Amino acid sequence: MTKERPHLGWVRFITILTGFVTVLAILSTWVDRQVFDTQEWGDTSLKLLQNPEIQKQVATYAVDELYANVDVQGELKKNLDDINSNLGDTLAGPLAGLGRQGADSLALRALSNDKVQSAWKSANIAAHTTLINIIEDKGKFTSTSNGQVELKLQPLIIEIADQVGLGDQARDKIPDSVGNVKIVDSDELAQVQTVAKLIHGLALVTALLALLLIVLAVYLSPGYRWLTLLWLAVGLILAALIVLIVRSVAGNVAIPELADPDIQPAAHAAWNIATELLKSVAWTVLWFAVALLVVAWVISPVKASGKVREFLAVPFGQYPAATFSLLGLLAFIFLIMGAGDGREFLIRLMVVIMAGAGFWFFRRQVMLEYPDADYSGLRDFGDRTRDRAKEAWAGRPKNISMPKIGGKGDDEGEGGSEAPTAVHSPQAEADTAVLPTQPAAPAAGESRLDQLEKLGRLKESGVLDDEEFAAEKKRILGGD
Repeated sequence: MTKERPHLGWVRFITILTGFVTVLAILSTWVDRQVFDTQEWGDTSLKLLQNPEIQKQVATYAVDELYANVDVQGELKKNLDDINSNLGDTLAGPLAGLGRQGADSLALRALSNDKVQSAWKSANIAAHTTLINIIEDKGKFTSTSNGQVELKLQPLIIEIADQVGLGDQARDKIPDSVGNVKIVDSDELAQVQTVAKLIHGLALVTALLALLLIVLAVYLSPGYRWLTLLWLAVGLILAALIVLIVRSVAGNVAIPELADPDIQPAAHAAWNIATELLKSVAWTVLWFAVALLVVAWVISPVKASGKVREFLAVPFGQYPAATFSLLGLLAFIFLIMGAGDGREFLIRLMVVIMAGAGFWFFRRQVMLEYPDADYSGLRDFGDRTRDRAKEAWAGRPKNISMPKIGGKGDDEGEGGSEAPTAVHSPQAEADTAVLPTQPAAPAAGESRLDQLEKLGRLKESGVLDDEEFAAEKKRILGGD
């Protein structure tokens, strides 16, 4: 005896597993894009520099490095001594202090300059390219023994020095090692290579695995697939919400532990910008879950869903070529949008294959359910709506007498008002008379010939195969 819901335990297990795999897919996709996509790295670095809190910290760092390597007071004294030998000793110190204060403001202004921001982005892209070359054993680093990745900010410091009038001195006196921020050194590269390669593969595997688990769960749940899609959609929504909550909590917990209080605003801004892609991936999963919710509702046994299926049975049943051509065009556009990234293209291709199979089986279902569907049902619905509106309009009170307020004879006597009565027009009575008082008698059942003709059309359209056609024909003619 077949159970009402076969494989129910497996379907529930697969649904829960899909949620866990989706969380891994979101996190690994974010890390993969941030680590391996140089353009993404460069764009993120530029957004970081454009943040006011981060600009303040970068400006302070750059000016500190500038004044630590350039003897600003000595340069001022030399210039003042050329004018008057007494001015250098008197004014060089105070002017250097005032210049230090003004340099911070000028540096902040400089960081909004396109040229300075370009130098910052170029430095980040160069560091990222070196990192990728080492992780993938490319470029001049053939092993991890001599490799080191640094973010070189000397060009940025020199650009700021130009803004404060110390560009020539900075070029002559700032050594190449100044402004280099070490990202990873040779002792750590082996571990970085292992972890990065693992994440690089995990991002693609988990994304494809989540989609395959969705397909498997739907396949194992005949008779209640709409419920399975509903559960899967809820699982995906929970997975995305977990990632968004972790993003918020991690930033609020980790930053106070890792950053000094004076730089915590900049650290929070950096975290929010760096995890913006993570938020975007989580929202993509949320929208995919919403699409599954819509599909689950359309194929559900709800009466309103049946009306939607009847409506969709017309293009799928009477115009299949045009309908699938339109869907194919949309699928092609969807694939082209991810053509620049091999991993994203594979995921989009998997989604297109799933959607194509879903539409094919959906057409089969609606053709079996509504083989003769057309848009006359909509016209009948419109007619019924108009009839109900006419019935409501005809049954409304035509005239309501308002009681007089005050005056003699309000209650009785000559001049007193009678009880208000509703006056019905002859036309209203005629309209009411033609309204049906009993529901229409049900139409007689179809004859065997009508059923066989309908069955033949289903076979010709490809909805039924030979075996199914023979079984239905036998049932109509009085078989089992």
